[in-house]
Formats: sequence, structure tokens, C-alpha cells
Amino acid sequence: MRLVLCDDNRILCEALAVAMEGWGHQVVAVATTAEDCLAALGAHQPDAVVLEPNVPGGTEIPAGTEIPGGTTTAGINVAGALVAQAGRTGANAAERLRTASAIRARYPGTAILVLSSFVNRATWSAAIRMGVAGYLCKDRNIGQIAASLEAIAAGGVSFDPAVLSQVSPEPPRRRRDRPPYHLTPREKEVLRRLVAGQGTRQMAREMSVTIDTLRGYVKNVLSKLGAHSRLQAAAVAAREDLHSELTA
Repeated sequence: MRLVLCDDNRILCEALAVAMEGWGHQVVAVATTAEDCLAALGAHQPDAVVLEPNVPGGTEIPAGTEIPGGTTTAGINVAGALVAQAGRTGANAAERLRTASAIRARYPGTAILVLSSFVNRATWSAAIRMGVAGYLCKDRNIGQIAASLEAIAAGGVSFDPAVLSQVSPEPPRRRRDRPPYHLTPREKEVLRRLVAGQGTRQMAREMSVTIDTLRGYVKNVLSKLGAHSRLQAAAVAAREDLHSELTA
């Protein structure tokens, strides 16, 4: 992938650039301000930008942008009940994400991977609803960042486990208290691939099925899990500790 890296810590940016080059990605620019980031995107038209949400700059939130709100363009539609849509919390989220908002408005073809130093519910919820392709905490290692970029490059999404654990407000349940989901072997495979962040085309290709067939499997999985999106399905799998069943 061709990348722009944006963080107010230039040393971190330059170190990450070296690491990403080592993983086969081409870093076309690094930026430490919102203005420099947007200029780099305009000049290089990269595939993705790795963005610190609190990067400084005077970028205005484009008129008509809803944070949080609206429909995403990354295949995710988190239920509105999961997002604090009013009050100071929402205002803080909008302020943190003003640069991401400007990127989505001006360069919708550029995927955004948010790399944040904190997991704040209002912020990541707003970011997801905005259509970012991924959200990771800065304490993740280089391999995890590279894996997220690979998932994004394949048309998928990638979210930090700490984010997934907050998507559903329900606490983990003991195995004997868990409802039976009655997933078929194919549906279990689809859910496993959703958890891994794979996109529709990659799943269809690797499972040797048509796009329409794959979408049917996804629809069945969401229905059986009571999920409204792929992200929520992954969250249910994490909440219910379905890993052993999906890999059996």
C-alpha cells in the first residue's frame, strides 16, 4: 500500500515509516499537522493514511459532516444506541476527529487507520460511523499495525480488541448460559473470517464461492447472532468467547 503517516510525534512517524517500508508498504509522506497531512494526501493520492486523531491543526470540520452520525462507507453501520450522540462528550469526539472528518470529505477513496493513544468510546464510535477502515491503540506492536493495513488493503476492516470489547454493552456470559447460535460449518468459517477483518471479495475467493453466495452467508451469520453489522458480529464472537468453536 502507498501510505501517508500523520502524528505530531515526528520521531514516531519516521520510525513507523521505516517499519512499514520493511513490511512492503511504500510511505510516500509523513506529516505532523493536519494541514501537512491534507496537503500530502492531495499531492500523493495514497491508498491509506495512518492517523493520530489528536494531530494539531486548524482544519475545519466540513459543512454537513455528522460526528457521530450518518452511514459509513467501510461496510460498518454501528447501531445508534452504541454512540453518545449529544453533550460535551460528542463535542470532544468531533474536535478530536476534525482531521479524519476533513480526509473523509476531501479524499473518500483514501482509507483511514486511526492509531490512538487511548480508547475513548465517543471517539472510536464517531470514527467508525464516519467510515474509518480501522482503529488501533498505540500500544500494539508493528506486526499488528502491518496486519491491520493488510486487512484494509484486502477490502476488510480492522479494529482493536479493546474497541470490539466495548461494542456490545452486555458482559461475557458463562458457556452454559449462552444461547445456541446454530451456525453451520460454512457460517462458522465466515464468522471466523469476519473476526479476522477479511473483506467480501477475499472471503469469496478463498472459500471458492460467488459474491452473492458469500453475502448470503454473512446475512445469515448476522441474523443468528442478532448483529446489525460485521463489527457487531465480531464483537459478539469476542463477548461469547466463540474462538475455540470457530477454529475447531
